[in-house]
Amino acid sequence: MSGSNPIPTVRESWIPEEQPDAKQRTRSFFSRYALDRDGLVDLGFTVVVTALLLLGLRTGFIGWQWVLAAVGGAVLGLLVAHIVVSHRWSVLATFVGLVVVYFLFGGPLAVREDLIGGVIPSGQTLSDLLGAAIVGWKKWLTMMPPVDARGPLVALPFLIGLVSSAVVYSVARSTRRLWLLAVVVLGLLAASIVLGTLAPAGTLLQGALLGLVLLAWLVVRDRRSRTKLQNGAGTRARLVTGAALVLVAALAATLLGPLLPGRDAAEARTVVRSQLEPPFDIAEYPSPLAGFRKYTEPNLADLYDKPLLEVEGLDAGHTLRIATLDRYDGSAWGAGNRAEEGSLDPGTAFQQVGTRIAAEGPGEERRVTVTVPDGGWSDVWLPTAGVLRGVEFAGPRARELSRQMWLNVDSRTAIVPAQLRPGDRYTMTALVTPPPATELPEQLDVDSGSLIEGYDGGYLDARVDAWTGDATSGWQQVRNIAAYMSREGAYTDGGEKNSYEKVYLAGHSTGRIARFVGSTQLAGNDEQFAATLALAANRLGIPTRVVMGAIVPEDGVVKGKDVHAWVEVRSTDGWTPVLPSAFVPDRNKKPQQQQIQTEEQRVGAQVPPPAGVNPPSVLQGPEQAQNDTDLRKKQTRNPLDPASWPAWVRYLVFFVVLPALLLLATYATIRGLKRRRRRRRATTGPTAARAAHIWQDLVADARSLGAPVTKGSTNLEQASALGVPAAVALAARGNAFVFGPGEPPEDAVEAYRVEAEAVRKEMRGQASRWRRLRSDVDVRPLFAGRTQPRGGRRGRRAVPQSPAVEGAR
Repeated sequence: MSGSNPIPTVRESWIPEEQPDAKQRTRSFFSRYALDRDGLVDLGFTVVVTALLLLGLRTGFIGWQWVLAAVGGAVLGLLVAHIVVSHRWSVLATFVGLVVVYFLFGGPLAVREDLIGGVIPSGQTLSDLLGAAIVGWKKWLTMMPPVDARGPLVALPFLIGLVSSAVVYSVARSTRRLWLLAVVVLGLLAASIVLGTLAPAGTLLQGALLGLVLLAWLVVRDRRSRTKLQNGAGTRARLVTGAALVLVAALAATLLGPLLPGRDAAEARTVVRSQLEPPFDIAEYPSPLAGFRKYTEPNLADLYDKPLLEVEGLDAGHTLRIATLDRYDGSAWGAGNRAEEGSLDPGTAFQQVGTRIAAEGPGEERRVTVTVPDGGWSDVWLPTAGVLRGVEFAGPRARELSRQMWLNVDSRTAIVPAQLRPGDRYTMTALVTPPPATELPEQLDVDSGSLIEGYDGGYLDARVDAWTGDATSGWQQVRNIAAYMSREGAYTDGGEKNSYEKVYLAGHSTGRIARFVGSTQLAGNDEQFAATLALAANRLGIPTRVVMGAIVPEDGVVKGKDVHAWVEVRSTDGWTPVLPSAFVPDRNKKPQQQQIQTEEQRVGAQVPPPAGVNPPSVLQGPEQAQNDTDLRKKQTRNPLDPASWPAWVRYLVFFVVLPALLLLATYATIRGLKRRRRRRRATTGPTAARAAHIWQDLVADARSLGAPVTKGSTNLEQASALGVPAAVALAARGNAFVFGPGEPPEDAVEAYRVEAEAVRKEMRGQASRWRRLRSDVDVRPLFAGRTQPRGGRRGRRAVPQSPAVEGAR
């Protein structure tokens, strides 16, 4: 042995014998990454398939930014997949490469708000990318589609394009199984559909064209993998057969398609966003109508003559909508968390929106700017005009407000939980119709039904009958009630502290409305008159809701005295407003003295029934109510909610702890699966097959450690390449077990397994720490060593059909 060449170790096998020059390195680089004809075909089909898959995002985003992000992600995904496939690295390498590319290029291509120098991702950029990848899916699926593609959520199209192209290309270049490629493409198509909206993104493109492209790809790959001897049929015969199959499929689709379930796409289409409930409950916010008196005179807030909003872009007489109130629970008119019938997403009325909103409606598009002056508007309700098509906030809190805006597109009600405050400014792009008429139309085709079904308003019946008179049509009844209120009623805000009008209390609960309509003279302000008119109309079976808002004055400066409440009646053409000038008495028309004395007696003799839940704005001032609300939120805040953590804790958890735990779990899972597989293959089945599996697994691990084990070599040749002297004897024993007469005893195979483990341990000891780590996460050994019955007959010994075994024979 002294004169023979020593067996090279694993560490020595990594050292090249001769360093290539620059020209050789360049030639080797291009030869490694160059694509042959089959590779170019797979690349072309991957590009087409990925483009058709990304088409499903068309209804989920608005704008062109998502297209740039998706295309950029698809190109980078193809690049990562091609590099991994060229080096024949493991799936883990693809995953790591996609993660690195996502965080490195996600900023310049998607989330560009906080980049350093317009290119380098900042800490906020990385935080936005991580948040989009983890929780951004739910946020996107609960927002009103299509979502504005100018924020952190643009990272989702980038991520979808990145992963889709990488997965399709990797599978196409790494496997010959046609069914696996078809399953991957169809699975991604299903994901594209369920992540979309109820409106299909492209039925013909994603259905017919994608099917044809996939079928053509499978045919090309099938011909690629077949030998000429297998292609027995001529070209003409194959064309005739293909045409016949297409004809049969077309006839079957034409005749059987209308009979199959799911033919009505509008009803049968199932998407994720229709199954999710937005994490928003409008009932958490008190009705603004309950605090109406803080805008009247006199009031503790002193808002009657104070500027609340400065409006530019609206003419005098236009209305600003604060809130649409379409739910009455006996305590107050409130905003209902529901959508109108016929909406694309029924049941998900309030949805989060971005700076651009895909809404349609009548009217002229205008840009309306609203500024909150010092001491002005301070509330969660966002005053809006017309049909919103976009809202852009300005000022130091612009980002905070834009990311917390919720909108009910049917009721045109917007809310910002962060609360609009003095100093804030926003510009609306809205479709605005001419100012509503102060005079009611003579005729109107109103719908039938009630928005408050289940509410017992029997105490209204007697008065409603008297107010409507001899009117027969629904709209005429509403007109008569409004005319009676304006003609016979009186206006009062409750007066000052010692005023004789103090008996007229605020509120519009059942008790307050019962006393309001039970008096000999109706007396109150917009709150009581609007609430009563809406209740009476719904009692008559006419859908009517209350709206609280402001009527823009000549100078555009909205004060407390410009805030009003009115009603809207649903007709065949939409919602028709009935402004307060049509049913609220003039402010100078005060209650009669006799009526006041009657009210004093009624107050002393009868206490109104308590409301189920007293809105904070009724019992206290707005600032105290908001403080109490904030205090309750702080007391009930979940400590597991990341939003309640300090910034440094979030960065530590999301950028250090979670990635470390993910990598550790992946490492432990791969090692455990490989150990379990080796143990199972070495202890189950015929003993000869066990011995073959033991050697196969040892060779697979040696390749992971970098040993130069070539395919097609014999077991003895493989043993020489392992760099461990004991491996040669081990290979010889394995050949004897597999190809010797009879079945080897189990104790001998078990001893053989123990010796193989010793060889494996010695190989790992010779390798560097980095090489051992790469070997531990290499998943190729999990798919190595498939077995078949030798000779193809049942009952014969099962041995691996590998080049190594064939050579050992």
